[in-house]
This record gives sequence, structure tokens and C-alpha cells, in this order.
Amino acid sequence: MGPYPSHIHPYYLKQYNNRWFVFGFNPDVNKADWNLALDRIISITETSQKYIESPQIDWSEYFEDIIGVTKPTDQIPEEITLIFSGKTCNYIESKPIHGSQKSYWIDDKKLKVTLNIIINYEFERLILSYSDSLTILSPIKLKNIIKKRLQNALDSV
Repeated sequence: MGPYPSHIHPYYLKQYNNRWFVFGFNPDVNKADWNLALDRIISITETSQKYIESPQIDWSEYFEDIIGVTKPTDQIPEEITLIFSGKTCNYIESKPIHGSQKSYWIDDKKLKVTLNIIINYEFERLILSYSDSLTILSPIKLKNIIKKRLQNALDSV
């Protein structure tokens, strides 16, 4: 996919995974939380359009229920239950996945983790990175998403 012009009225800068993103209003799609990765911007041209002030988005709370920067519209946080095994348990307990994380040791090799977040692309990628030491208990929707991604990876080999 090549470069394409985009208009943005910037409101907020956020770093995630060693990349900076600018959030703002994109009048082309009428979206107030449009984001662009700064390192992918090829050029910037000043516009003669009047700057549009930020809508009522509380940016200090905007990212509370997600991992990363992608916030799907019309979705609400849901309880996610995972079981980690082996050496990953201590890592997950000492470096929580998200602020909503609650952890319970099942035994000395299994850690049950619950999260209350919106499932998004960045969370799916994170879950895939633990695939050899993780069991997804709920929701079924997440289980099916990850199953499909793993199956697609196997089918493309």
C-alpha cells in the first residue's frame, strides 16, 4: 500500500512499543480518535483549514481499557481469563499485561490471570507471543480469533 494523503487536527501524542503515534480528528472520515504513526509520515503540509478543537475525549483515560493504541469502536471491556504455565508465570506476575490484571496461582507451575479490557489487534499479537505457554479460558470469541490466526499461519507454510 502506497502513501495516501490524510488530514489530521492533532490532539495527543502516545508512545507504544517503541513507536510514537499522534491522535486527532480526521475530517475526511469524521473520526475524532484517528491515529498515525509518526515514523510513517512522509511529509507534512500546513492547511488553510481552521483548526478543529478536541471533542470531549479524556485522553488521560482513553487508553485505560486497551493494550496499545487501537481502540475498536462500539466495543466495551470484557473479562478475559487466561492460564499461563511454566517459566512464563513468574514473568507475567512480575510484569503484568495490563493494570486490570488479577493473578491467582493454581499450583507452582500454573498462573490464572483475569483482565478486563477491550480485545484489539495489539492484545491479539501479545497473546500470540505466549502461545506455547498459554491457555485461553474465556471469552470464546478470543479463543476463536487466536485459533484462526494460528491456523492461517500454519496454512501459509
